[in-house]
Amino acid sequence: MHETAIAHDIIDIVEETLASSRAGSLQIVRVTIGEMVAVVPDLLQHAYDSLISGTRIDGSKLEITIIPISAICHSCQKTFGLDEFEFCCPACQSVHIEVKTGNEFYIKELVVE
Repeated sequence: MHETAIAHDIIDIVEETLASSRAGSLQIVRVTIGEMVAVVPDLLQHAYDSLISGTRIDGSKLEITIIPISAICHSCQKTFGLDEFEFCCPACQSVHIEVKTGNEFYIKELVVE
C-alpha cells in the first residue's frame, strides 16, 4: 500500500513548510494527483488521518483532486482522454502519442488559520 508512504511524504513536506513560517494552525492540505500515479483516494485519506494523530497538524483535512489522463497524438494531432490505459489514438489508432496530464503529484495549497 503505497498510499501510506505518500501520506508520510505529504506530512513531512507540510510540517517542514509550517516550521519555516509563522502560519497558524493548519486547516486543509490540498493535493493534486494524476490518475497514472494510481492512488486510491480513500486509502490515502485514511493513511493521512492515521499518521497526523498527535502531531502539530492533527485535525487538518486532506482534500484530493484527481487529474484524468489525457494525451495528444503526434500522427493526427488529436487530443483525447485515456480511460482504460489504452495508449493509442482513438481517431487514427496511432501509438505515437504523448501523455499530457495524469502524472501530476503535488501539494497545491495549505489553508491555515
